[in-house]
Amino acid sequence: MEQHPTDYASLRFWFNIVQYLITLAVSLYVWFNSRLNAKAQELKELARRLDKAKTQMDGRITRLETDMAHALSHEDLAAVYDRLNDMAEQVAGLSGKMDGVKGAVDMIQAHLLNDH
Repeated sequence: MEQHPTDYASLRFWFNIVQYLITLAVSLYVWFNSRLNAKAQELKELARRLDKAKTQMDGRITRLETDMAHALSHEDLAAVYDRLNDMAEQVAGLSGKMDGVKGAVDMIQAHLLNDH
């Protein structure tokens, strides 16, 4: 068997090409992996912020429900309006009576002023 002389320059060229391709593949893997990790961190932060906002909203809704439980209902407001209407009628009646009293006082005053 005859041995061919080894072409070290060609061998070194192909070794450099393979080394470059491996380095490129590792670089791409690291870049994609870091992008995925960055996106995962962003998603975790977003999920944390959403959970915090949901907790705050739940608290606000609970406070609103509690406040609404103590608020006046339509029936309560109807009763208040009925009482206000009754009072308005009574005030109108008193106003008429006060007009009569005013007339009587004016007559008494005129009588007293004319007699003296």
